[in-house]
Amino acid sequence: MISKKSRIGLGLSTAVGLFLAQAAPALAFDPSGVPVADAFLKLLDSDSSDVESYGSVNETGGDVTIADLVLKSEEDDSTVTIGTTTLSGGSVLDNGRLKLSGLQLQDLELAADDGGLTMANMTATDLVLPAAEEVQNGAPTVDPSYKTFEASTIQINDEDGKIATIDTITSSIDEMDGDQPTSGKFAISNIVVDVKEIQAEEAKSLQDLGYETLNMNVSGSGKWDPDAATINIPDLKIDGQDAAALSLSLSLGGVTREVVEELNKASDNPEESMALLQNITVSNVRIRLDDASLTGRVLDQEAQKAGVDTQQYVAGLTGSLPLMLGMLQNKELEGQVAEAVTQYLTNPGSLEITASPENPVPFAQIMGAAMMAPQMVPQLLGVSITANQ
Repeated sequence: MISKKSRIGLGLSTAVGLFLAQAAPALAFDPSGVPVADAFLKLLDSDSSDVESYGSVNETGGDVTIADLVLKSEEDDSTVTIGTTTLSGGSVLDNGRLKLSGLQLQDLELAADDGGLTMANMTATDLVLPAAEEVQNGAPTVDPSYKTFEASTIQINDEDGKIATIDTITSSIDEMDGDQPTSGKFAISNIVVDVKEIQAEEAKSLQDLGYETLNMNVSGSGKWDPDAATINIPDLKIDGQDAAALSLSLSLGGVTREVVEELNKASDNPEESMALLQNITVSNVRIRLDDASLTGRVLDQEAQKAGVDTQQYVAGLTGSLPLMLGMLQNKELEGQVAEAVTQYLTNPGSLEITASPENPVPFAQIMGAAMMAPQMVPQLLGVSITANQ
């Protein structure tokens, strides 16, 4: 929770996982005597942070409330404070894991020398959290489970002040197959990034295009059918207001229970993970870009650099397409691409690329073609492209 990596990723991952990345052999806090509260505090008392203090622990009905919780890391001199932590419907299972019908955090603040964040509220339902000993021992099958998650009013800071805000983050696991989630969705709403406050070169490029802030929404859903061994992602979308929206949908086959289990075990071994992916098949893929002024801004900027007007610049680009597309060695596809790109650059609207092979294609075959005969990949996948439709 206190690591720099977790600070950066907090707004884009479940806060449940945030609290479960640590465990330590010795407790830094005095137990409260309330079993549910002590199991939760023990989980937070980590190898990289300590539960420095808490104000009080109260148990009323099925709710346990921890006030003014403070976590401290000597490793990077970071502090997390949580005004109110409410554990609802809690019980400590025989294996030491903590089962909760609800978890709510209010007024969370993370402070460090290089920035931090604040969060007004976080709630999660139907959680099972691993025992501290399991996390400490690095057991591979003790990831936290939950049904719904929501975080609201998040502000992310660097050492000089606010750089981004997020209205809400929501996530749900809608179906399970044993311990594995099979269906779910997420949304991150109203991400506002202050481009002027970011020092990266990419931020400078955005400023040059006329963006002082960048407003985005991100959403997605997916379903895994273990019996059919298929995964379908109907719409993964990044929508930048007054910029562009990029969406992806895809269907994969060969994703069996055994493959998922082995991928989980090989999460820290990229070579083994890549080997496991070889027999997964691609059924269809769709990538769509909907312009909302970004393309025009880029074309205007590049035309200005070239010392010509935008119309002349676009004419030059489209005129060179036949030469550039010759590498495809596919006259029909070359014509499709040239027509679609010309339409899009002349009047930016939408650009959509689809891959619809007659039969599912294994990743191994795609990668083999990419290395030996890359010009064959579009034909292998049945690629087509359209504009402004």
